[in-house]
Amino acid sequence: MNYQQRRRVSGALSLIATGLIAVFSLSPIYWIFITSLKPRGTEYLLPIELWPSSPTLAAYRTVLTELGFAVPLRNSFIVSSAVAVFGLLISALSAYAVARLRFKYRVESLLLLQLGAMIPPVVTIAPTFMIIKTMGLLRTLPAMIIPNMFYNTPLSTWLLASYFSELPFELDDAAKIDGYKPLQIFWKVILPLSAPGLFSAGIFAFLGSWGEFMLASAVTMGIPEVQTLPVAIQNFSLEFRYQWTWISAGIILSLIPVILIVIIFQRWVIKGLTAGAVKF
Repeated sequence: MNYQQRRRVSGALSLIATGLIAVFSLSPIYWIFITSLKPRGTEYLLPIELWPSSPTLAAYRTVLTELGFAVPLRNSFIVSSAVAVFGLLISALSAYAVARLRFKYRVESLLLLQLGAMIPPVVTIAPTFMIIKTMGLLRTLPAMIIPNMFYNTPLSTWLLASYFSELPFELDDAAKIDGYKPLQIFWKVILPLSAPGLFSAGIFAFLGSWGEFMLASAVTMGIPEVQTLPVAIQNFSLEFRYQWTWISAGIILSLIPVILIVIIFQRWVIKGLTAGAVKF
C-alpha cells in the first residue's frame, strides 16, 4: 500500500469515526427534539417513530405561555450576559498584568489561578452559599452573577493572556513615549487590538454560566422568579414527570441560544481555543 492509498484509508477511517461520534452525541438531542413535536400523550406509543406522524408546536406554546418558561429563559440571559461582561473586565485586567507587565512570579500567579479552577464545584458551593447569605443576596440574580464571574476568571484569563502576549511589545513602548500610564495602555492600546480574543473569552464565559446548575439551585432556593434554565428544567422533570413533550420542549428551548451562538460565532470560538501559547 503506497502513501496515497494509506492517506485515503486514514481519511476514510477518520470520517467514519467522526460520523459515529456525531451520531452518538446528537442522537439524544434528536430524540428530545422529536419528542417535543409529538402531540401530548403520544410519546409513549409503539412502535417508536423516528419522526412524529403529526408534528405540532403545542408543547412549546404550553411551556412558554402557560408554564412561564420565558421567565427562566430571561433570567439565564441576564445572568450569562452580566457574567460575560463583568467577568471579562476582571479577566482582562489580570491577563494584562500577567502578559504585559514585568514583575516577579508572573507565571506562578497564572498557574496558581488555574489550580484554583481545578477545585471541584462541590467543594466551594457551601462556602459560596454562606458568603452570598452574609451579603443578603439569596434568591436574587446577583447571587448567581457574582460567583460565576470568578468561576470563569481562570479560563478567561488564560485565553486573554495568550492573546495579549502575541501583540508586539513595541506598542507599549510607543505608548509610554507618548506619556501613557499602564492602565491607559490597557484601555487605549491593548483592548482595541484584542477584540477577537475578548469576544472568544466572552463567549466561553457566557456558555459556562448558561449551563451552571449547582450554584443556581442552591441560591435560588426554589423561588421561580429567579430560577435559571437548568433549575427550571429540573423542576419541570419533578412536577411534570409524565409530560415528556413539555419537558423536551423546555430542554430544546434552553439549547437553541447555545446552538445559535456556536453556529454563528464558531470561527471566534475556535480562534479562542487555538490562541497561541503564552509567551513570557
